[in-house]
Amino acid sequence: MIGQFAKKEVVKATPSTSIRDVAKLMAENNVGLVVLVDPRDPQRVVGVVSERDVVRAVAYGIDLDQPCDIIATKRVITLEYDRSLAEAAEAFRKHGIRHIVVTQGGKLYGVLSIRDLIREDAALREAVAFQEWTFEPGMSA
Repeated sequence: MIGQFAKKEVVKATPSTSIRDVAKLMAENNVGLVVLVDPRDPQRVVGVVSERDVVRAVAYGIDLDQPCDIIATKRVITLEYDRSLAEAAEAFRKHGIRHIVVTQGGKLYGVLSIRDLIREDAALREAVAFQEWTFEPGMSA
């Protein structure tokens, strides 16, 4: 279930937030994605702005005081919180993205990053390696 790996402390902004302020939010919170929400319903996702979006805005000379809505991705890739890690991995690969917005009943639940999955995979491999090293066949636990 991806919900157990998703970060529930989501960095949010509204579509009218400036690109500059979104970049500041990313830097201050050490995240690569800001979820844009409806100002009237902070659980309703209306877009996302990624680090890539901000870099492109800078590269193309877009005024950073413009609303982030002009650089945001509106077709957000979401998965329900009870979906499998395999489905999340496939979505990352298929769409060439690094973050998935996780929903519960269509409402914002959290964000899962590919970095979260890599960390989880590394932790699991380390635990298995430790267990194999500690508990050799024929040893009692």
